[in-house]
Amino acid sequence: MNRNVVQSENTFNEYNLNQDDNYDWYTSLGVIRARTCDEPPLIIKIDIALGYEKGDEQTKTEIDLRSIEIKDFLRKYFSKKSKSEITDKNEDFFMLEIKNFINDNILSNSKITEVKFLQKDIEN
Repeated sequence: MNRNVVQSENTFNEYNLNQDDNYDWYTSLGVIRARTCDEPPLIIKIDIALGYEKGDEQTKTEIDLRSIEIKDFLRKYFSKKSKSEITDKNEDFFMLEIKNFINDNILSNSKITEVKFLQKDIEN
């Protein structure tokens, strides 16, 4: 099967994450694959970083413990989106929605403060 990348967004890289002294970054979720709601569906691959207060080991530990739930949420979240929705102009909205959902529904003893995309690829 021929897979062509139709959109490749590397919107925030490790160098930029290291430049922000206000946060520590959780970057161990890995690449999450989902199918868009388009017909036929497209494959989206995303990798995100979760920012939290510098030195907050409790948040890092809770993210580690809840990583499966976070990955499942992200897969389902992007499965409800179409290619036309997954654009740079909607990225800030996505980051806010993702942050709020994780804080309100997954984490119970801590909060993340930022969400950044490390990778966002859509394939045929």
